[in-house]
Amino acid sequence: MKKKILSLFLSTAMVASVLAGCGSSSSQTTSTETTETQSEDAGESTESAEATDSSESTGEKTKLKALFIAHPLTADVEQFQWLQEMEDAAGVEIEWEVIRADWDQVKATRFASGDIPDILFNATIDSDYTTYNGLFLNLNDYISAETTPNIEAMFEEEPDTKVLAQTMEGELYGLPKFQGKWPGTNTVMFINQTWLDNLGLEAPKTFSELKDVLMAFKEQDANGNGDASDEIPLDYNGDYNGAYSLFNLIGGLGIQLTNWGTDMYFVEDSQVKCYATDERYKLFMKYINDLYSNGLINPDALTNDYSAFQSLSRGNEAGDAVVGVVFGWEETDKFGNELSDQYVALPALDYDIDCEAGTYDTRWRDDYSGLNMSSNRVCVNANCSDPEAAMRFLDQFYDAENSVEVLFGGISDGNVTATGENSYKIEDPQDPSVDAGTWKWTYAFADNGPMYIRRDTEIDMAPDMDNALSEREVYNDTLAKASETDSYPQMFMKYSEEDLNTLALNQANISTIINNQWALWMTGEQDIDSTWDAYVESVNAAGLEQNLEIRQAAFDAYLAN
Repeated sequence: MKKKILSLFLSTAMVASVLAGCGSSSSQTTSTETTETQSEDAGESTESAEATDSSESTGEKTKLKALFIAHPLTADVEQFQWLQEMEDAAGVEIEWEVIRADWDQVKATRFASGDIPDILFNATIDSDYTTYNGLFLNLNDYISAETTPNIEAMFEEEPDTKVLAQTMEGELYGLPKFQGKWPGTNTVMFINQTWLDNLGLEAPKTFSELKDVLMAFKEQDANGNGDASDEIPLDYNGDYNGAYSLFNLIGGLGIQLTNWGTDMYFVEDSQVKCYATDERYKLFMKYINDLYSNGLINPDALTNDYSAFQSLSRGNEAGDAVVGVVFGWEETDKFGNELSDQYVALPALDYDIDCEAGTYDTRWRDDYSGLNMSSNRVCVNANCSDPEAAMRFLDQFYDAENSVEVLFGGISDGNVTATGENSYKIEDPQDPSVDAGTWKWTYAFADNGPMYIRRDTEIDMAPDMDNALSEREVYNDTLAKASETDSYPQMFMKYSEEDLNTLALNQANISTIINNQWALWMTGEQDIDSTWDAYVESVNAAGLEQNLEIRQAAFDAYLAN
């Protein structure tokens, strides 16, 4: 599930879902994998014939070297028939170097020395292009409807992908991806429907109703096992930047969150703001403190890692559910097959405390861009031996059918079936002991690859992805409220190097204050009212006002473009 921004907070357990999650490995695995199989039918398609024109005089393919920073689960790429077919169609022969762990520890040394191959997959971030100026090829002159029709189509049909890929000056070094089948939000708020039924309760619709339900879960032996003390009414994971944190609820106070990890910035009436200093945040923290002081929030959530968070949702040793309300990606991933049918998605809640119900325009976090687009899936060495051949090869990844294979695995490998024109079925794993998410990460580039999955491509997904899409239908109307003037497009905003340095320096200080304070307020170690003014003053003094000014200018420039 799972993709890049997603990789910072999703554990190996999350790999089982189709989100862009990345696991970890304690050791580095590096291998060189060379594919040598020649195309069996050089005339199987017009594209293949055109791609090999440049090598017909010698009868040999253009030889290139490529580096792929892969998921730890990824098998040897020489096993991927779909990848060999792309090489054949482009008239190239790739010598593969695959690194599955610890790339960040060796990247700087290799980039500083210029020790890089012709093509680099999933190996760079935006700042690399300025830090190692001149190391990477500006691709603007190599992209056109004639030479790279699939990349050009993506930029024309999904213009945000080009905005995402370009630098502030309009240069283009890393190609992005677009996989337009992922849902509009990363997060579902699940509630145990079996517990509600056991206690004769209705699903809550407001903040105050949620508290009442949580109190009942705590006091009335909701799971029916005879122990009224083993229920955890509400669980969460992560701080204010987390995909599954308590801060998903703040949309009930009319604050539109956009993607995860945006450091509490949001947009309202075209103004960039920080909700951590907004008066609504004080109301929100008072509510969270009230839940905590009544024993309704798991106190261990402050220190639990994702693995513990995931394990708790799957019940106790007797198989009883122990969590009433929790945030997650998908029901089988979160609760396992044994408990998943007990839980349902809970729509966004209205804030109704100390105000008339409906005072705030309830929102839910809009993650569509973050789930469906990522930058820097692939780039090219400025000293590439044959950039035209490299671009022919890269354009293959953005072909409509090839893109499905990049994400889910090959048709000829038996992982995907073409069921019609522009329609596909994702097959069950060939090993029945392996879940669909793990299989995808093993036999495809998955979310780490460059691709353009068109919105009109029909894909019969694996059951877990079907669940993820259907569960989120309760948020469709709320997500539809998000507009250009109240959505914070951080991933598309451009900054100068000087501004980036200023933002980073200030944000480190700002985040430290915010992250420390919300936990003190939630647990009641500090009184919110008596410390609020001093807290806001300290956040502003840490550089918030300067950061808001820089971010506002970048947001205005984004709207202008």
